[in-house]
Amino acid sequence: MSNIVWEDLRFFLEHLRDLPVSESLPLGTSGGFCVSTGNEFENWIYYPEPINDPDTVEMAAKFFRERGMSFMWPVYDGGQELLERSGLLYAGSLEAMTLDPSRITLSTSGHDVEIFQVKTREDARLWARTAWLGFEYGGDVPAPEYCSLVEAFMNDSEAFSLCIARSGGVDAGTFMVTHEPGLMGVYYVCVVPEMRRKGIARAMMSEICRLSEGRTITLQATPSGVPFYEAFGFDDLFPIPVYSTEADIF
Repeated sequence: MSNIVWEDLRFFLEHLRDLPVSESLPLGTSGGFCVSTGNEFENWIYYPEPINDPDTVEMAAKFFRERGMSFMWPVYDGGQELLERSGLLYAGSLEAMTLDPSRITLSTSGHDVEIFQVKTREDARLWARTAWLGFEYGGDVPAPEYCSLVEAFMNDSEAFSLCIARSGGVDAGTFMVTHEPGLMGVYYVCVVPEMRRKGIARAMMSEICRLSEGRTITLQATPSGVPFYEAFGFDDLFPIPVYSTEADIF
């Protein structure tokens, strides 16, 4: 069961790597790689085995150093000591979680929430703006154009579905799901500050269960999100240590 989390993360990042805005670098023979979208919030290192080669660590760090970008490196089953000796910082942990949607009783009553899927480039820019506000990256400052373009390109891929939750005429939240046989990954779940505690997140999760069509749902939750997902019915699997050039990225 635990490997499905890494399987979906690989699926997500490989498709992210294929976007026209992305640059990438293979890392050895492990199937690992670096991917940068040119967006300071979307840069990853994927390495599907314990890391034990200092040259690989330096190669990955150099890739992002040359681009002036920070990154997230979720660590698979060991290698933290080498990363710390190489100067990278422990940035916190994500919690790997899964849900069997057949266990959830879906309800649409009680909240006036409309959820629609992004279909156009204008929708994608709206999605980016709502996510920008929901994750509180820049307050009322509009999402940078490159964020909008990344999401627009992601919307062109059949691997992803981007959705916006709207309530009372307000674009209140976002999520994205990945599509692969037997598995659905969940990313970018957020609610804008003024719309929190109004049932928006629960309505989005109910829609995610509907979209899953019975597939197992997996996600990597930030510490602040874990209580909500546990209350919704997700099972905790294991923590994923994340390393970066910054000590706190959540």
